[in-house]
Amino acid sequence: MRVNPLLQPFLWLGATLQKEQQRWVLWVPLGIACGIGLYFALPFEPGMAALGLTPLAALATYLLRYKTGLFIPALTLLTVALGFNASQIDTRLNYTPMLNRESGVQSVTGNLIYTEVMPEGVRLTLKDVVIGRIAPENTPTKIRIKMGNKGLADVPPPGSRISLWAQTGPFSEPVSPDANDFRRQSYFRQLGGLGWSYSKITLVDASPPLSWRDQFNLTFEKARSTLAHHVYARLSGDVAAMTVARLNGEQTGISKPVIEAMRIAGLAHLLSTSGFHVTIMGILIYYPLRAMLALIPWVALRFPIKKWAAGGAILSTTLYTLLVGSQAATLRSLLMSCIAMLAIIGDRRSNAMRLVTLSATLAMLLAPDAALGPSFQMSFAAVFCLIASHERTLGWLASSDHALQLPGPIRGFFHHMKSIITTSLIATAATTPFAIYHFQTFSFYGFIANMAAIPMTSFWVMPAILMAYLTAPFNMDGWFIDVAGSGIALTIKIATTVAAWPYSILYLPAMPWVALMLIILGGLWLCNWQHKWRWAGLLPVIVGAAYPLYTHQPDVMVAAGPKVWAVRLDDGRLAASNLDKDNFVYEQWQLRAGNPSLLDVTALGDDTPQMRCDAIGCVYTKAGHRVALPTIPAALLEDCRNSDIVIATVKATDCHAPYVLDDPTFWRHGSASLYLTGKTVRIERNRTRRAVRPWSPGWRQDKDE
Repeated sequence: MRVNPLLQPFLWLGATLQKEQQRWVLWVPLGIACGIGLYFALPFEPGMAALGLTPLAALATYLLRYKTGLFIPALTLLTVALGFNASQIDTRLNYTPMLNRESGVQSVTGNLIYTEVMPEGVRLTLKDVVIGRIAPENTPTKIRIKMGNKGLADVPPPGSRISLWAQTGPFSEPVSPDANDFRRQSYFRQLGGLGWSYSKITLVDASPPLSWRDQFNLTFEKARSTLAHHVYARLSGDVAAMTVARLNGEQTGISKPVIEAMRIAGLAHLLSTSGFHVTIMGILIYYPLRAMLALIPWVALRFPIKKWAAGGAILSTTLYTLLVGSQAATLRSLLMSCIAMLAIIGDRRSNAMRLVTLSATLAMLLAPDAALGPSFQMSFAAVFCLIASHERTLGWLASSDHALQLPGPIRGFFHHMKSIITTSLIATAATTPFAIYHFQTFSFYGFIANMAAIPMTSFWVMPAILMAYLTAPFNMDGWFIDVAGSGIALTIKIATTVAAWPYSILYLPAMPWVALMLIILGGLWLCNWQHKWRWAGLLPVIVGAAYPLYTHQPDVMVAAGPKVWAVRLDDGRLAASNLDKDNFVYEQWQLRAGNPSLLDVTALGDDTPQMRCDAIGCVYTKAGHRVALPTIPAALLEDCRNSDIVIATVKATDCHAPYVLDDPTFWRHGSASLYLTGKTVRIERNRTRRAVRPWSPGWRQDKDE
């Protein structure tokens, strides 16, 4: 029977998919991630009726399970619906009012649930708060107060109800569309605002009534506080702050220069508690516990010591995760470690690829918002690519150790170093796209720095941390804290040395999400499939990686407060208004633009005709478009008559310019980016309008708008 040539590609595709049937399940995390991304990209909050999508898709998948051509679309719809509905449910479970405006100094009372040490003071997290005259229905569940004149010894113990005077305000909005959204991230931690205070802390109640959940969390917070006190009593500076981060997950005390050095050296993943540390903690319990039990013949011959050791590893990793905080990477690693240990207990062999797929799926369903952050994405990408590469022997990296004809110990050393090199190369390649997307940087020497720092962390710092945990209840952890601190001091030295090397870091312009999706799709295509068609995944990876060649950067960037703006000059520099007013916004714009030079518009001379400023405003010219940026209302009349685009700090009434962005526009839509190319003007806004999502400004007040 002859087949129509037009149908042959589809028949080949169907036959190849059928051969890869055992690998279909590996695509489940991508479908869930797409559902999560779809939910957060919506310009409105979906209603409860959307929750019916998951059971309907599940029913369709079950009914079509024997029909390959229909089963795959049904399964895709099911995974997307799972991610979408998990995000919607998580949003409703974590609901908290968000502060929308800054206030004057007012009384703030709440239960102290978390204390963080910072280089210039402490930061307190309060729950069940009462803020001045704010109505209870508009008061956030939690609020964070920064105190610049206090130390750890000046703060009451966790669980106390305290009162102080503070100036409160909202979390900042994205500085530009697609930039980091601190309001959304804080919402899912039930943090509705932040504040600043230099007042005295008044103890209202040393033991206020708490819910069982708060009492459970308080147990671990007291342990974190005790460990922090022990560390700061023996160590100081950044060594103490990073040691505390290893012990209890608190990294706010690390100074900005060290954070920058660690980032440039490619060691930023060692600043916080990552999945790597959770895995090490499980290994440090599993193997020694099994070895110790094996030394007792009466126990080893009568009981399943391997299963006992696996149970001990599950307990240790769970307690460690609860102690350092359930971040995305630690949650993923905890789930993966527990599933592997449960397989040992159940006498089952675990498939590594399915193991990481299952753990990623559970992690995204439990904390959907975390899937949008760099921690989860980089952790999952590194582990997934390492396992995928292990499935296929890379001959040029896996040559026989016996071919070296070296003595056993030396051959073992070379084998260990080869494993570190291979792992570092693969992990670096896997995480680089996400580092560029989120941080706009690429570390040239991260491979070298990780080769030195990771073994030291695994065999020096983490064993000392484990012993500090075991001896802290008896106040005998001092020596182990010193050992861990010396290893961390050496890690900081490695970071600062590597960061000082020439060309240690490359700054790149912000990557669009489409380019990142192409790289992810191509990478998964390479890793998931086993037949030769997997090499087709290289094409989207190459297209996505080449984004600087076809991506245009914004010419004008304006923050939600229209007095803060920056424009791109023809020589690549950024000219900014009020450069000393909001350094954070300008730093973010500078990074997203590829780290060009940044200067104040008042520093521009007459030799820059593209940008002209006087006492009443500025005029920027690009691609034949005239952009007016008046600073006083009196300049609006002329600018509205002679300009193509007017960006005003007040309401521009009766302004007939083709494009008008005034104060009400920014109040409603947030920050904006303008692209001026040829005859077209493209304006991207942070949000469609106020009050469209629970974390948007004015959600409660304006949701019926």
